Amino acid sequence: MRKFLPAILCLVLAACTEKVDLMSVSDYHDYLVVDAILTDNPDQPQCVNLSRTVSYFEEEEPPRVQNARVSVNDLVFEESEPGVYQAPEGYACRRGEKYHLRIELPEGRTYEADAGMPERGFRLDGIDYAFAGNKSMGLDSLWTLAIWGKDDTIASYYHITLGVNGNFYPFEYTEFMDDKYFNGKTVMGFPITTLVQSEVLRKRYGDAFKYLEAGDVITLRARSLEKGYFDFLLSQTLNTTSIPIFSPQPANTPTNISGEHVLGWFAVCPEFETSVTVDDPFRPYYKRMLPGF
Repeated sequence: MRKFLPAILCLVLAACTEKVDLMSVSDYHDYLVVDAILTDNPDQPQCVNLSRTVSYFEEEEPPRVQNARVSVNDLVFEESEPGVYQAPEGYACRRGEKYHLRIELPEGRTYEADAGMPERGFRLDGIDYAFAGNKSMGLDSLWTLAIWGKDDTIASYYHITLGVNGNFYPFEYTEFMDDKYFNGKTVMGFPITTLVQSEVLRKRYGDAFKYLEAGDVITLRARSLEKGYFDFLLSQTLNTTSIPIFSPQPANTPTNISGEHVLGWFAVCPEFETSVTVDDPFRPYYKRMLPGF
């Protein structure tokens, strides 16, 4: 075994090829963090969020960046609350147009980014739910959510979130996926995600995690993503499967924003959603009368 140990160590070291930037407390830099995700949904506020990074070893909330000038295609977004810059009510992005984000900070630094809206890759006709059991894996109850619709032949990437009675999951419980399992196909009852019910999570995040009752409305909201933004989102969450197995999450977060010491992404996404009203929380799937069946 001693004869082979040096060779094994060499193989392990040779396999570790990903470049990772490590910083100590003394190397810490103050970065601008940009969260600028716009959609084609005029009923949703269109906002750009600006904040500052804090050291990994700090427990304070990231400070908000105030008094900046934020514009998209020369339309100025007004600061509605500290660090949140909002477009006029009813504003929405349109397919086929290009969008340019410009951020001017009070101290004079400028940041810019460009984005276009990808094609809406999926026609979502409807959703249904099925009870999947309770008191398992530390959860109180679990439902499977299935979709019906038609996927386009183009390669598509999606960000999916769920809501109960208008209360949506926080970011860390949303999902990111591509369409490799149903690309270009008619989809009937594809189990796309799960609905978690937990009293512990309800107390922490609100009624998105409440126990389902008759009359509750489950809403699935999905956004089509460009590949760059999809990769950025994957770098922000541990709720994904790494390939090859055991490979780590990327440590160097990508960004499409130009400027010095900046993190984040500017994206324009088509958004679509559909809902189902709960009749019996514990029933299995049944065939619903939805368009395209």
